[in-house]
Amino acid sequence: MPRPPEVWGIALVSLVLHLLPQPGYGFHRDELLYLAMGQHLDLFRMQFPPLIALLAELARSLPLDLLRSVRLLPALASAALPLLAAVITRELGGRRRVGFLAALAVLVAPLFLRAGVLFQPVVFEQLWWCLATLALVKLLNGRDRRWWLVLGLALGLSALTKFSVAFLVAGVLVAIAVSLLRQDLRTLWPWLAAALSAVLALPSLTGQIAWGWPFLAQARELRATQLGHVDPLGFFLGQFRLLGPGGPLWLIGLVALLASAKLRPFRPLGLLVLTVFLLLLITRGKDYYFGPLHPLLIAVAVVMLELWLEGRRWRRPALAAVIAFLLLGGVVLLPLGIPILPPESMARYAASLGLAQATRTNTGESLPLPQDFADMTGWREQVAMVARVFRELPPAERSRTTILAVNYGRAGALALFGPELGLPYPISRNGDFYQWSLDRPIGETVIVVGGTPERLREYWGEVREAARSRNPTGVDEEQDVPIFVCRKPKTDLRTLFRSLGPDWG
Repeated sequence: MPRPPEVWGIALVSLVLHLLPQPGYGFHRDELLYLAMGQHLDLFRMQFPPLIALLAELARSLPLDLLRSVRLLPALASAALPLLAAVITRELGGRRRVGFLAALAVLVAPLFLRAGVLFQPVVFEQLWWCLATLALVKLLNGRDRRWWLVLGLALGLSALTKFSVAFLVAGVLVAIAVSLLRQDLRTLWPWLAAALSAVLALPSLTGQIAWGWPFLAQARELRATQLGHVDPLGFFLGQFRLLGPGGPLWLIGLVALLASAKLRPFRPLGLLVLTVFLLLLITRGKDYYFGPLHPLLIAVAVVMLELWLEGRRWRRPALAAVIAFLLLGGVVLLPLGIPILPPESMARYAASLGLAQATRTNTGESLPLPQDFADMTGWREQVAMVARVFRELPPAERSRTTILAVNYGRAGALALFGPELGLPYPISRNGDFYQWSLDRPIGETVIVVGGTPERLREYWGEVREAARSRNPTGVDEEQDVPIFVCRKPKTDLRTLFRSLGPDWG
């Protein structure tokens, strides 16, 4: 690990920033789902890579408020990224000062600031990919062959986290094929690494086999709803936006890896990065999918900056100017990465910066708040409104009442906040809740959170709108949510669920 205290200081600053109070914000929609996943933990039969569910249960076991526990884990993962970037810089031949510069560029990037706030697979994937690239840098530098095991560990943990590890594996195979690392294939180390990664990836694979490859259904749904708004130019330009004040560094790093004579031993890494970039471009991946490779590219870029400034009289002023620019840009963009401003203040701040892209949703709409921030508001209040409707039912009817949520955010909120308000566990067709709902008892009365009366009357003879949950700071679909009480079912709901199948939207 890096010795300079200033690099450790940056890691500490990252941790502190991510643990600051976030006034007006609570659990994110996705965090609610992952907490529910942890409650339904079945390691080898899960419909998703199970690491996030394991971490959700770890968060529950910590002696902290649940929200703080959930946020602590990504904060720790995010704080490790500047450290790893500094280590990579040192391994590439950079000196202490530029190791600090690489760590700082990672710290202030909105991509890494935002990922460290949210309990999602994103930040953990960034950590594992960064560890994998460090292992490759070490191997290309002729270090101990045991770094193959670190590479295998990182790839295996990535497979436990997200299926996008396939892009990284493709890049790693290219890097091995075009480098002297292929000679190591005659030794035991790469094969031990492959075995380690395969063992760690096994739960992700067995779950897909058990449930008929739900990942493919999710991918189709994603292409139909969100990835249709992604274009190659937007993907390319998005890389600059994600790094904020350090935007040009990723491109400088990629060009240097591919073309610099000074970095020729590490050229296979350039081909790895190019392979991943082109695969994501072809498959219309979101811009942040490429993000886990940015710490490597930042490290390369600052090493090239050091080489370029070597021997120049104005080297120190130039480095000081770069550091000042990163710090200033990081301070300006900090509220867009970490929700330190209340929703109303955040909306005004985003508008004053004129950064429309920062508040654009996955489906191309614009919001007053960044979508992730909007998805961190209103869930507890929505569940309280459902509880009010539930309590207004006659006592005898409550025992025969089921709550149906029309999207996984509402279902996750009901699963987390509902028990303390006396609500039954929700059912839903959305996401992984579908499978958990099939074996739950379904009452004669159903409270439906969301939907339209016209659609609900296809399945119930009596449909009454009982309340509305309003959240002006939420995403569009959560700003005005009707809550219906449905009676006199026309069909068995469980049979209907099985005939319709899961909704991955």
